[in-house]
Amino acid sequence: MAEQQPRATFAPETTWDLTALYQDQAAFEVAIATATTHVAAFVAKYTGNLHTLADFQAAFTDLSPIAIELNHIGQYSFIPETTDFTNASFAQIAARGGQFLTSAEGDLSFFEAALINAPADVFAALAEQPELAAEIRRITRLKAHYLGADVERALTKLSSMQHAPEDVYVRMRASDFKMADFEVASVTYPNAFVTYENFYQNHENAEIREKAFRSFSDGLRAHQHAAAAAYYNQVKKEKDLADLRGYDNVFDYLLDKQEVTHAMFDRQIDLIMNDFGPIAQRYLKHVAKVNGLKKMTFADWKIDLDGALNPAADFASAYDLVLAATSPLTEEYTREIKPFKEERWVDYAPNIGKESGGYATDPYRKHPYILMSWTNRLSDVYTLVHEIGHAGQFILSANNNSIFNASMSTYFVEAPSTFNELLLSDYLENQADDPRTKRFALAHRLTDTYFHNFITHLLEAAFQREVYNLIEAGETFGAEKLNSIMQGVLQTFWGDAVEIDEDAALTWMRQSHYYMGLYSYTYSAGLVVATQGFINVKSHPDEGVATWLKFLKSGGSLDPINTIKLTGADVTTDEPLRNTIKFLSDTVDQIIAYTAEIEN
Repeated sequence: MAEQQPRATFAPETTWDLTALYQDQAAFEVAIATATTHVAAFVAKYTGNLHTLADFQAAFTDLSPIAIELNHIGQYSFIPETTDFTNASFAQIAARGGQFLTSAEGDLSFFEAALINAPADVFAALAEQPELAAEIRRITRLKAHYLGADVERALTKLSSMQHAPEDVYVRMRASDFKMADFEVASVTYPNAFVTYENFYQNHENAEIREKAFRSFSDGLRAHQHAAAAAYYNQVKKEKDLADLRGYDNVFDYLLDKQEVTHAMFDRQIDLIMNDFGPIAQRYLKHVAKVNGLKKMTFADWKIDLDGALNPAADFASAYDLVLAATSPLTEEYTREIKPFKEERWVDYAPNIGKESGGYATDPYRKHPYILMSWTNRLSDVYTLVHEIGHAGQFILSANNNSIFNASMSTYFVEAPSTFNELLLSDYLENQADDPRTKRFALAHRLTDTYFHNFITHLLEAAFQREVYNLIEAGETFGAEKLNSIMQGVLQTFWGDAVEIDEDAALTWMRQSHYYMGLYSYTYSAGLVVATQGFINVKSHPDEGVATWLKFLKSGGSLDPINTIKLTGADVTTDEPLRNTIKFLSDTVDQIIAYTAEIEN
């Protein structure tokens, strides 16, 4: 893995083309000026003039194009900076867009107040309009915790300050975390956040894995106290807002936005920790045996079962692989995602200053944009097909819903992405005609899909739950306490299968998900939905695909429970989660059976 280079050294085709949103920064400024005029006209027209159903219907009609303008400006505001946090012009775009959005949302907050105070018969009539379903559900939930128009407007105006803890952490991770070079067999290896997570952590050479992990951990440790301070301010802010709005606890406050219960959150964590933990331990012990490891450290747990088969993967070949793997979703789906290479939706240059990990973002009825860093590993293909899963859902949802209904609940927003990962593993397995390659495909189903989403993110959630419990009890914390909590969570899940030391305890510093409320557990929740959908497609291809496409198109038109029922799953019970755990247990059994076949 080469040392990270400045962004300017990468070819244009490795970066995204933002002209589908705005031609340049000047066009972005024009859009802000235009939207400012539209917001002012809306405020002048409707302030004090919302009384009848016809008034509100007219207002929603006028608000729709403004909401789309704000959506596009908001997307363009943040996505350039995530490619390079050292770029001053990108920072200027982010600041300019953020200032405008804060002002516009504050000016428009009167409309929310009008909805809150609308006559009961008018509000009931609005609730009957399908294109407003998600927005009316949001207002209904807000009514019980509304603080009054003046306070709500003030909170909106302070939104940039409320995002400060996350901003501090993300900038620190992208720009300040420095990992020292390390040496193995007289060769010096550069290390960085992206290179470690995308390359070294599953390197086939045990000494490289070990030294890279220690270098990476030393880089994290140097910033642990600043990171802990940022995180404390985040959770304290959330607790204060929960109390201010009259919620019983911070969990109810954060889960209210997802439209799910505290019990569903706890069940997701507890069942996976208790019932899937032993299955994951069994698999890792098998990996250690196959690879001849006497013990498995935290530096080892993401290694491939059969590293010799792990192919290099360039972006061009990954494009073909993504289209082939997702082809069961019919031409309707493929047609929507196919342009992602030619139109440069994906920014995959692994440059200095770039946000680590990956994401997809959804300008309404424009094409999505995807950020990731390409290191020529199969795991990159899994990241790409994952983000394309989000992109496909964004497009289908926008095509079939108003701007007010387009967004899925975060409770299952990771279902479309992880479903695509399952399609990729299935494709790889079915292309193989020997037990070793089939075992390789199933192993990647576990490690790239379930270990990442069902373990890594779930353990983040288990850690978060302990942190929020501290805040609920009126306690505080620093880096030492966070290290202790994370180490305990990891030891509980992995048992004697993985050695968990003080460097492993720093894992809480590696994700920005902690600044997104109770988001981490939703990866596993979404994967439960994806697994149910995948099983349906394998059992009843035509019906299963039609059902899945209907699910992708639904957006936020239904509440989460009823949306998920479109896939045949009822998440008010534990059956879908238990079915998923059984599916994973069967996968481990099949992998072990393939190993026996290979050895014999």
